[in-house]
Amino acid sequence: MGFLNPLFLLAGVAVLVPVILHLFYRQESKTFTFPAIRYLLRTEKDHARQIRTQQLLLLLLRVAAILLLVVLGARFHMPGPGGSHDPTALALVLDNSLSATIIEDGRRRLDTLKAVARISLEAASYDDVIWVVRAGSPWEVAVPVGLTQAAQAIDETGPSHGRGDLSHAIARARALVAQSDLPRREVHVFTDLQATAFSGSAGGDPDVPVIVFAAPSGELVNRGIDGVSIGGGLPPLQGRRAEAAVSIAGGSAGDTVGVRLYVGDQVRAAATAPAGATIRLPMGPFPSGRVDGYAEIDPDPLTGDDRHFFSFMVRDPTPVAAVGPTPFFLAEALAVLEESERISLGGAGRAATLINLGGEGLQERATAQSALVVPLADPARLPALNLRLAEAGIPYRYRPGPEEGARVAQSDLPLDLEGLDIRRFYRMVSADSAEDPTGTAASAAGGAGASPGTGSDGSLVTLSTGDPWLLTGTASTGPYILLASPMDEQSTSLPVSAAMIPLLEWVIERRFGDAAGLSGVTAGTSFRPSPLANAVRGPDGSVLQVDGDQPFLETAAAGIYHVLAGDSVLQAIPVNPPAAEGQLAPASPREVRRTVRGVRDIVDDATAWSRHIFRAGRGPEPWRPLAAILLALLVLETIVAASRALRTRQPGA
Repeated sequence: MGFLNPLFLLAGVAVLVPVILHLFYRQESKTFTFPAIRYLLRTEKDHARQIRTQQLLLLLLRVAAILLLVVLGARFHMPGPGGSHDPTALALVLDNSLSATIIEDGRRRLDTLKAVARISLEAASYDDVIWVVRAGSPWEVAVPVGLTQAAQAIDETGPSHGRGDLSHAIARARALVAQSDLPRREVHVFTDLQATAFSGSAGGDPDVPVIVFAAPSGELVNRGIDGVSIGGGLPPLQGRRAEAAVSIAGGSAGDTVGVRLYVGDQVRAAATAPAGATIRLPMGPFPSGRVDGYAEIDPDPLTGDDRHFFSFMVRDPTPVAAVGPTPFFLAEALAVLEESERISLGGAGRAATLINLGGEGLQERATAQSALVVPLADPARLPALNLRLAEAGIPYRYRPGPEEGARVAQSDLPLDLEGLDIRRFYRMVSADSAEDPTGTAASAAGGAGASPGTGSDGSLVTLSTGDPWLLTGTASTGPYILLASPMDEQSTSLPVSAAMIPLLEWVIERRFGDAAGLSGVTAGTSFRPSPLANAVRGPDGSVLQVDGDQPFLETAAAGIYHVLAGDSVLQAIPVNPPAAEGQLAPASPREVRRTVRGVRDIVDDATAWSRHIFRAGRGPEPWRPLAAILLALLVLETIVAASRALRTRQPGA
């Protein structure tokens, strides 16, 4: 508690006035009692106690009235929210991720969060420094602003189709307010409390209080498109029909949903499928060129994940050349692919993909050519292979593998490799150190390690020993794929299995420049445009200038982003929402407190929000109840004093 005018407390000495008057009133002059009037004293003794009680009550009432008047003049206040506060470094974390776009009772959940954020601004003062952190747009720079700019930033906050990482956003907000030298610091979080947003532990200073507003929500069943696979992961051939496999996630048991496939804004296929299933829709044939489109399901309250975009280049048969001693089964598989017009065999000079047996021809390949490196069965040929890898700038080396075999433990290829028997394989380790491609330490013989995440550079197939079996990456001399086993029937069962031709075709037809077009980019993550690009056109038609050497960050909206060089389209990158945003299960308060240390309150009532923020400040002045009490004391004092005066006028008194 405190006083805004503490000097006014000196007026409290006025309380001595009724005390002195009371003591003066009690002084009596000496009296002599005549025997004739002694019978009257008996009546006075009967009323003496009542008179003393009235005098004491009057004293207390007058003292209390003076003290209350002094307190009112000194402007007494209690600590807590609702009043003014010390200058505060305030960070507002607003969850504008995909899950906040749910429409409930005709209102978007994000609008509810923004309305509560404005309550925080109404309670803030012009002495506060404010940061607005958007959890769904982590690439945006948060700068310290005042009340007017913060209110404008809240109003301009739109939905992002990216993932809202509240753990990271809160840690970032704490780091921002920690830079300030203001006496108070607070972080206000406005979220739908989605469990997937609290996946990691939030860092930052736990002494900075965090107050969380959780938008109330009912139980919602969401359906969304989990992914779209075109042609089994490969672009369709020119003039041939293909299939689009649409995976539907969520929903309740027995639900069915309508699915439509759009190419160039025209419906090419439609069907009804059960929720949680994968349905295949026919598409094509297409002429040569780029094809953009999307798959769509019937809308539900969360519409952001009801559409999935794709883009691909219709391919011609890929020119392929095999350099080096070609095993029998590999030669036969290439012949089958050529007969079906999926590839065209020719010389190394015109080939788009080189199959380098034992690394032969790696040094002479052009930058635009991709290389499939297949080791030979003779371990004595490994030094020559490693020398060719070094000359080609490929940062891996082959080492002798274990004597025992292995099986496929993990595959990120759209192929069934579960029954593949790996009898012999070499270990592929980093050329820079004695580490395996996963980044874990390995001996010269090669140690097992966990597979790195897939992407443009990493392990696509991992064995049960932890070793990578199929590696992909891009060197200064061009893209490459490394196979750990020789392609003969003694090393693996691949040459005599049904997976031989599909795997070979996938490796040959994998276009590294168009990989993002088939797999897509998750909203909220970056992609690196072509070095020749000077602009990117977003789904809404806006054009942003880019530097070809820097990643493009602003992928908040789902859709197709066209990478431009002048008026020419170099790439079409489909951006789709993350699957985790469709999981609407909320986190419990216990889970939130375990993830974010220092959470002071979790509030789900917007009307109560103002009572939980700025609690270290000065609360409201309770002058109204104090004034009412003072008035009641004065009325009571008047009644008691009047009663005493009437009593003194009575003849008996």
